[in-house]
Amino acid sequence: MKIKKAVKAFAAVMTVCVITSAMCSCTKKTSIGSTETITWYMPKAVDNITGQEAVMKEVNEYIKDKIGVTLDLKLIDKGNYSEKINVMFSAGDYFDMCMLTSNSSYVRYARDGLLVEVSDLLDKYGKDIQAKNTDLAWDMVRVDGKLYSVKNQGTYSIAKAIVFKKDLVEKYNFDYKNVKCLADLEPYLKIIKENEPNIVPMYHETEEKVDPNYIDFGAGIVFNEKEDKFQCIFDTDYYVNTWKTKYDFYHKGYIAKDAISISDPLTEKKSGKYAVMNTSGFYTEDGSKSSAQYGFPCVESFTGNTPVTTTSGARTCISSTSKSPEKAMELLNLIWADDYLSNTLAYGVEGVNYTIDEARTKEIGSKSVIPQTGNAQTWGIWHNYIGPLWDQWDSGWNRKESLEYMQEINASAPKSKTAGFNFDTEPVKAAYAKSTAAINTCASVFNIGCMDDFDSYFKSAKEELIKSDFNKVLVEINKQYSDWKKNK
Repeated sequence: MKIKKAVKAFAAVMTVCVITSAMCSCTKKTSIGSTETITWYMPKAVDNITGQEAVMKEVNEYIKDKIGVTLDLKLIDKGNYSEKINVMFSAGDYFDMCMLTSNSSYVRYARDGLLVEVSDLLDKYGKDIQAKNTDLAWDMVRVDGKLYSVKNQGTYSIAKAIVFKKDLVEKYNFDYKNVKCLADLEPYLKIIKENEPNIVPMYHETEEKVDPNYIDFGAGIVFNEKEDKFQCIFDTDYYVNTWKTKYDFYHKGYIAKDAISISDPLTEKKSGKYAVMNTSGFYTEDGSKSSAQYGFPCVESFTGNTPVTTTSGARTCISSTSKSPEKAMELLNLIWADDYLSNTLAYGVEGVNYTIDEARTKEIGSKSVIPQTGNAQTWGIWHNYIGPLWDQWDSGWNRKESLEYMQEINASAPKSKTAGFNFDTEPVKAAYAKSTAAINTCASVFNIGCMDDFDSYFKSAKEELIKSDFNKVLVEINKQYSDWKKNK
């Protein structure tokens, strides 16, 4: 009896083992054939974006075969993006990658342990990224000597311009090329105001000529290159004089009376109802970039290059909550390595979101695309949101010549004395938050010029900034900058 029981018990155990083995075998096969999904957050480049399902189908069929992953691209409205990302980091939400443009937020997330330090991942899975990015690019995203992001290729020094509707400058024979600052615009704005009742003379975000001696660090802080120190924005002639000009233009009717309520700048400028606007992102001598962006012929007048700073441009980060940081880096590297993949993400599906211009293709020896532009554009992700800017196909967005010019500017532009410096706001966290809130309250009013009386509003706004403990912030950033210079 004991022998029979033992045999039965052994048989039962063997049955369980066989079943378990079979289950394990099945599980392994499923695992081998499985596909990981990488979640990536970035702001929308196109406000009225549609057709994402078709674009992602094209992308995912491609990358699934290449590296066994699929991409879940989360596109957030620009106006809500920073807040959304901040909430996700604060809540410890799971996601793999995100794009960041705010250097102060990036540094804070890195120091709080919310981002993956990517040096080892780059060595293992990011060889193409390493080969294509410059030493300067890596220096721009170091935090305390470590890398917590991949610096996206971009215009580290931005060529600024004032943009004009081409039909109007031709109609009034206006010499737009000699416009170098806002004050130079006044004769033209007056003509438009008096003769074009359906046109607003100037969009309020049109910028003053670049003064490379001043860099806005936010929260009311400006770095003065000549004096090699940080100071209050209200104590800089450059910003104050710009605000006074906007005030003058607004009360002369050159800026829209309802400018303060505009919530969608790109759609507003695409409307074609403004004679003068700010650049679409980077100056092009023939106006091609702005023409493609806004959807009607434009011309541009160059107003200067910004100095290279640590705060310049977008970067791609991997969240510390990512379950697959290796696969996230592998996907990012594939995008940098494969121009078909990066351009499909950017331009969309051929024949739907863009077409090929065969004549130009044969001429330059590479794909030359005509993407949707203006209000017809329903898909688009700017290449510098994704990472590799220079590998894009020649197109109506960025001609080959424009891309070469951008790289020349990057190589020749002067570096700010602050390049590489990161302000740690933690010691003055409360004061910094109050200063940021104080300057945000009045920034739009100054940028538009819509206050009733400039002097009284200026005095009040400055007092509110000082009351927010701004001086504590100013002392701290200058102290950190001084220490950084000594240890650099």
